[in-house]
Amino acid sequence: MQIELIATGDELLNGTIADTNGAFLCERLAALGLPARRGATVRDRREDIVLALRTAAARADVVVVSGGLGPTSDDVTLECAAEAAGVELTTDEPTAAAIRARLGRRGIACTPNNLRQARVPAGAKVYPNRFGTAPLVELALGSARLYFLPGVPREFRGLAEEIVLPALGRLAAGAPVRRVRLLRCYGAAESHLDHALAGLEAAHPGIELGYRTTLPENHVRLVAVGAAGEPASAVEARLSAAVAEARRRIGVACFSDDGRGLPALLGELLVARGATVALAESLTGGLACGLLTDPPGASRYARMSLVAYVDEVKRDVLGVPGELLARHGAVSEPVARAMAERARALARADFGLSCTGLAGPEGDASGQPVGTVFTALAAASGSRAERHAFGGDRDRVRAFSAHATLDALRRDLLEAAG
Repeated sequence: MQIELIATGDELLNGTIADTNGAFLCERLAALGLPARRGATVRDRREDIVLALRTAAARADVVVVSGGLGPTSDDVTLECAAEAAGVELTTDEPTAAAIRARLGRRGIACTPNNLRQARVPAGAKVYPNRFGTAPLVELALGSARLYFLPGVPREFRGLAEEIVLPALGRLAAGAPVRRVRLLRCYGAAESHLDHALAGLEAAHPGIELGYRTTLPENHVRLVAVGAAGEPASAVEARLSAAVAEARRRIGVACFSDDGRGLPALLGELLVARGATVALAESLTGGLACGLLTDPPGASRYARMSLVAYVDEVKRDVLGVPGELLARHGAVSEPVARAMAERARALARADFGLSCTGLAGPEGDASGQPVGTVFTALAAASGSRAERHAFGGDRDRVRAFSAHATLDALRRDLLEAAG
């Protein structure tokens, strides 16, 4: 099955926003064993959209289109769909009624342009949108099946999950089984991952590897495609064997092979141990705690985060000895260790974590380069710190620092567990 994606919108081409809908759908399609063949992004111009629709429909079995279903004058995607199919626009009365009711419940007047969202190509199949006002529209164009979805990410993803992906899964019944696993890694460069996994594909026939960087993580994608008639269980077994060897080769830098992020995994390790953690952050400004508390139920292990951004707060609130700050400076191993120790003590936590460093763009009087960061971990057995040299701009240094802070505890917990 050939699948293509079309995203419409000037904002996607002028850099205002990124096409997160396309990334989401491509990932889900790949997991179904239906990787997209092509993708296109076009302006909110009738001639461009009509051409894109006709071109994609001429070579694909399915085309998924996002954007341009709103109430404003530049939302012309369904008008273009009608033109491409050679049909008229008609009002879908159930959709019009749903729009009036939805706006009425919110106390918003229904203006004539709101009802533009109920205008669909004649003969199209219309699906209600419980996430918003614009419906999902399915239209035949030649031998292709086209799905038109709103561009608002919440609506796009909800309708894709409820309608489009199940429909495509049914269409793909009987196709060779395709399974995908993603290894998420932190602390290992992409080139090092490639080196560590050299020869893996030869050792596991039918397994394909792919690499991508999603800073501050690096990912390895393993794909197993079954032969004709091969049962899904056999494909899964081959993939699991390859994943196990890949994880063994990569080592502790690989923290997940099932989609879990670092915060979720760290949270599970802390809950399993019944342990708690407190943080003291400087250059990250609370980013590490933001990550740590992203997973639901983080209150079981996260006790405190203190953003001690200036020396006075490190000394007077956190309790870092003033002589340490005077002798070594805030960006130093002794101060990082003292910050972690004091955070642990103040919160009466099992572990204390800290980070202090230079995010840039300017350095400090110490002469250390921008990107110099110290992270520290304190426990009942003592404390230890690690020096990092992160490259890139301010946002990159801060992101790597936050991850390094949490990853130090992940590694410690894994080491303790044996």
